Amino acid sequence: MNEPVLKFLRESRTMTISTNGERLWTTKVYYALEHGFIFLVEKNSQTLRNLQINNNISFEIDNNKLSVFVQGSGKVEILGEPADFPKERGKLVYKVPEDQIFIKHEHVLIARLIPDEIRSMDMRVEMKRSGEKFSTEELVEDIRPLYKAFRPWSFQQSVVTFIAGSILAGYIHSLYIIIGIIGIILAHGAFNAISEYFDYKTGIDNPKSLGGSRVLVDELVKPDRVIYSFIIMFILSIFTAIYLVIARPEIIPYVLLGIVAGLVYGIPRIGFKHLALGDLSVFLAWSGIFLGALILQGGKIDLVTLLLMLPFPLLTVNILHGNNWRDINDDRQKGVRTVASLLGQEGSKIYYLLLLWVFVPLDISAVLMDRRMFPVIATFLTLPFAVSLSRVAINNKNIKRGMLDKLTASYTLYYGIAFVVSFILFSGYSTGLRLLFP
Repeated sequence: MNEPVLKFLRESRTMTISTNGERLWTTKVYYALEHGFIFLVEKNSQTLRNLQINNNISFEIDNNKLSVFVQGSGKVEILGEPADFPKERGKLVYKVPEDQIFIKHEHVLIARLIPDEIRSMDMRVEMKRSGEKFSTEELVEDIRPLYKAFRPWSFQQSVVTFIAGSILAGYIHSLYIIIGIIGIILAHGAFNAISEYFDYKTGIDNPKSLGGSRVLVDELVKPDRVIYSFIIMFILSIFTAIYLVIARPEIIPYVLLGIVAGLVYGIPRIGFKHLALGDLSVFLAWSGIFLGALILQGGKIDLVTLLLMLPFPLLTVNILHGNNWRDINDDRQKGVRTVASLLGQEGSKIYYLLLLWVFVPLDISAVLMDRRMFPVIATFLTLPFAVSLSRVAINNKNIKRGMLDKLTASYTLYYGIAFVVSFILFSGYSTGLRLLFP
């Protein structure tokens, strides 16, 4: 197949299919490539009824841009329940995480489209129409799934918390902050990997669950690779910690706090995660990141500093709570106790909203106590995002509820960026910042 067309098919995520059984019906679906086009079909839908009568379909794929347009025809095979096809399910969920919600609620079947004809129109320079020569072996995703076991989307919270603590010190030793960020990413990725492994081994993560990266559940990565990755990343993170501890021994308590919290968090049966102590563990760990960064840069801890620090661990706890709130039923079935499972649905809703909005009185209090902290008011620019998240949390039927953890993580990043940028640009308190090597 023409390489630009194959690249286009791998980068695109949706296609429109037309079926004709009981009657002509057109619908749009998410897809992934796995020796054909893998997609989900709703049970009791018109699309499924048509396919059961006539599995010949036509399809088209475009990205709403004047680039490449693909259309063709082929036959659809209904494979069955997603739980019975881990490889196909894994490729689809890897490319389209949103499909996890439909898989969890057992509303869908997994299907494969085997094309018999593919035509393309390349409009990037001049309009070129061509019929594509292809084999189903070419129609596969180019994926590197191991990195997802580290849950890299969560690194942003550790990094922005570390930078915020450093900024508040008023002076930045650039080498310390660079090594600190590298170490935090390595440690965070290592702890995520070992937690992923434990969740897989204990059955907390399963084909119908929404938590974790799913690379083990969907058999995209072998468990031993995750273990080896954990060992390598953890050892490297220890080296960075040793360097920083030698440079500033005062941070030893915060380094130990992070290591203990990360290692003990996911251990089966006795880990904090299983004893309704996960929220406390996360709160302590991210408090340690902020305060450790502050001390590393020569700052001092006082009441105002603590007020400005608190939103970062509390919002991070809210990311975890969003995940646990979604998984209340699954966790109860597996005997995992979380704050969310103890509070129940209504209690979890109140808890989520409190964690989301508590930064307002905390930041206002810090400014009232020390006027030099007025730049923190810039975090109020994130209020529209907080309102949007509140609406998602309050509405039990909102489809985004299943992604509340990732949405909250994005919001927390916005909060952190507003905090950091405001103190760099507008604070007389931070005029002494030095971002170069001293």
